[in-house]
Amino acid sequence: MAPTSARPDCLHCIHYFVTWDADKPRGCRAYEFKAAELPSDVVLSSSGEPCQFFDRKPDASKRSKLVR
Repeated sequence: MAPTSARPDCLHCIHYFVTWDADKPRGCRAYEFKAAELPSDVVLSSSGEPCQFFDRKPDASKRSKLVR
């Protein structure tokens, strides 16, 4: 497994979402799946490569300026 710093952080990705499914509470819109683990871990274990769709969410301060 890749070091934690090299792995994309799903919590900061625009494709990450939280589901209502208690068995699969984490999801990825880019890969279109739900899982119990973080999506980046599932992608790495199934393909052997890190996530190719990671796209960082804008900072909260930037988002509030965009909404206005």
